[in-house]
This record gives sequence, structure tokens and C-alpha cells, in this order.
Amino acid sequence: MNTTDNLYSYGIAYGSLPQGKHSFRFEVNDAFFRRFEGSEISEGRVSVRVEAEKADSFMALTFYMAGDVKVACDRCLDEFFAPVEFAGVLTVSFTGDAEEDDFSENEVMNMQPGDTEVDLAQYIYESICLSLPLQRLHPDDERGRSTCNKDMLAKLRELQQEAQRVKNENSPWSKLSKNGAATDKA
Repeated sequence: MNTTDNLYSYGIAYGSLPQGKHSFRFEVNDAFFRRFEGSEISEGRVSVRVEAEKADSFMALTFYMAGDVKVACDRCLDEFFAPVEFAGVLTVSFTGDAEEDDFSENEVMNMQPGDTEVDLAQYIYESICLSLPLQRLHPDDERGRSTCNKDMLAKLRELQQEAQRVKNENSPWSKLSKNGAATDKA
């Protein structure tokens, strides 16, 4: 791991890297997520392992990521640590003109002539974000009950009941049933 501008570098200097297999490790931390403006992740610790195989015109990078990141709960809005795991392959083309069709189903990053290092920060960040579940909720406790903020859950139930009451009052069926009840009495 190299350090630049007081943050960890998430790059691989492929220009001087000999052909063959290589391994790299990166540790993603809070400072990493602060680099991305408007990030939905406020904190986190994720270990990233990259297995690289360099050839003449490209390099295949196989990523393995695992850790925990802090996100807002979709139900109660409190933050919590959610586990993340990701495995994927990124092909780095040194010719600058490769397409995804050239490398099967792998994602492709084209480098320009004269480049000697591939910056993986954006790919790592996006992979972590994509590994988050669509709905982010506090995990249930050992009894199967939500660990969300109890005050917020009580307020949500109150608002749902009020919304249902208003919906029922404004329903055309409720007006018909009131008119029907008045007609029955006549």
C-alpha cells in the first residue's frame, strides 16, 4: 500500500510490473469514503484483495471484498453497519480500444498510451455500493425483532394509522355507506 496526499492509494503501477500473476491488498477506511462527495456510506472497513494476471496487452484483475459499511436504515433513518461482500473481474486494456465483447462478461477499463498506473478507487467504491442490499434495514435480533429505533417505529405506526383513517374517511365507499345508513332509518 502506498500513501499519497495522506490517503491510501488504490492503484496498481502496471508499467513496471512483469507479466504473470500478482496479488495486491488494500484496506478501505473512513477516509476513503470521504473522497466521494455525496456518498451514501459514511464510514466503513473493507478488505480488498486483488489477484492480477498481466499479459502483453491487458491485465485481468479479480477482486474479493468483504467488510462492513455504515449506512442509513431505510425504515428508521438511524445509521448502522451493514455487511458487504463482492467478487468480480475487471479487465484493464493497455491498448485503449477494448470493448466488453472482447473479454466475455468482464467489465473493461481502457488505459491510454503512456499511462503506467490504474487507479482502482472508483471501481472499488462502486463495487461496494452495488453490493449493498436494495433495502437497507437494521438486522433483527436473535428473537426476530427489529433493532430499529423504537421511538421512530412507534411514530411510523402512528402515522400509518392516521393515514389509513384519513383514507377511509375520504373513500367514496364510506360516503355511500353513510348515505345508505341514513336511508335505512327513513
